Amino acid sequence: MKFLSAILLLIFIALVPVFTTGQERQADHKVNIEIPEVALLGLVSDEASQVNFTVTAPNEAGSPVDFSNASQNNGVWINYTSIIRSQNHRRKVMAMVQGEIPAGVHLFVEASEATGVGKGMLGKPVGKVALSGQATEVISDIGSCFTGKGSSNGHLLSYELEADNSANDFVTLEHSQTTLHVVYTLTDYN
Repeated sequence: MKFLSAILLLIFIALVPVFTTGQERQADHKVNIEIPEVALLGLVSDEASQVNFTVTAPNEAGSPVDFSNASQNNGVWINYTSIIRSQNHRRKVMAMVQGEIPAGVHLFVEASEATGVGKGMLGKPVGKVALSGQATEVISDIGSCFTGKGSSNGHLLSYELEADNSANDFVTLEHSQTTLHVVYTLTDYN
């Protein structure tokens, strides 16, 4: 009898861990997180979203046409949101003109440093650049970020119109009234 009791006690001790493992106090499940790649750009202005240049005629014969007032800071802001695909990936803002810039003049744009409520790796302005029918970089090195939305957020655009001072191009100046479209694109570095 003692022998049988000892065997039953050993069996009971051996089976206790089996019964207690069925009483786990933890459980788990998977959580999948997906962050999308994002590239959004918008232009915002408190005033009219167009920029107007009026070149001043000279008051005295023999004087040149006055381009000194041909710069505009019309309150046009670039806002963007960017989520990049990897930490080595960067974006840039390109600008180009749709339409024909009048002969004898050059149109320039310059983006300010980013201001406002934005966060992340905001882009860096490249300085004053001449606009043409070919896309040119205006803001570089954009990572994952957002500028904030609306005016006073993002990069303020300043435009300038200059006469081409070479004698060959000044001869091409003629009376005109031209409407152009400046197109901005948030794009990947190749």
